[in-house]
Amino acid sequence: MKNKLLVSACAMALLASVFTSCKEKTDFDAIVDGVSTQTLKGYFSGAAAADDAVVMSVLQYNFADDGTVERTVMSLGDGVYKAPETTKFSSWSFGEFVNNNVARKIKLNPANGGDPMEVEFYLGGIMEEGQPMALDINDKVKDIVPTQDALTGKKWFGNDTTYYKKDTTVNIMKYDTVYTYKPKKDPETGKTMKDDEGHVIYEQTIKSVDSTLVPTKMKVNIAPKTVDIRSLELYRDASTLANVGKWKVIAKTFTLKGTESIIETDVEDEYEFKWCFNSFASAAAFQIKARKANGKDELIDVKYDAKIPAITVDKQVLKVEE
Repeated sequence: MKNKLLVSACAMALLASVFTSCKEKTDFDAIVDGVSTQTLKGYFSGAAAADDAVVMSVLQYNFADDGTVERTVMSLGDGVYKAPETTKFSSWSFGEFVNNNVARKIKLNPANGGDPMEVEFYLGGIMEEGQPMALDINDKVKDIVPTQDALTGKKWFGNDTTYYKKDTTVNIMKYDTVYTYKPKKDPETGKTMKDDEGHVIYEQTIKSVDSTLVPTKMKVNIAPKTVDIRSLELYRDASTLANVGKWKVIAKTFTLKGTESIIETDVEDEYEFKWCFNSFASAAAFQIKARKANGKDELIDVKYDAKIPAITVDKQVLKVEE
């Protein structure tokens, strides 16, 4: 019995070895290449301001379906505008794994010949020395200048003031109008007007208007409770390209004693600055770097709604003050 089991086990092992030897080997590098090739299509863009200047740089790659690549760089800020400059590459290919195998070299072959350029595919984006990390999958180059133009030359203003209120009763005049109808007269002949079928045409007229004072309960403002005012102004000189701005915030809270408001907190801040975009996620969300005269930088997070138009700063909506 033991011999039969041994023969059976040997036969199974032999059969398994035959099937294993016939099975096609898996090419893991090819799988990685395939996934990455599909992933590496479309836009990869990045934007960031320099630490030592009020200037933002933009790096953008566009990997087309036909295997070609466009690399675009531009910069803009206080006194600076470097128009988008595009280099075209006829093809690209993967190179070796680097950075402990978490990044991979990409070789870009220039369309007009010359030496290939090497960058790295890392964390789902393109990493290039001396440039912002290109992680976002949108066309920043197309959106940045129009967004800048839409923001500048305006005063964005918001006033969210709330009040202590009290219940009161006021007399409100209400009107009751009674209408009547009478035959319509021809203004030239004075005769009653009729339609094509001979029916008299009537017009509506006011018969009487009665007015009545109606006691009405309502709440009226008696004193300020909170005052939250913000204004942001951004300008760009068309000749010098100088970027200047103004920021003002007033934030006050009050307590009510009788009918008088007593101030509890009082915050006022106002300054002028040089500015640029510090980062630019999209035309709807970006960050502005405001550099004061003392060299200190303030970062202002902005959400922009072009339809209204309005910007949101510190959760407060600011609209254009006419």
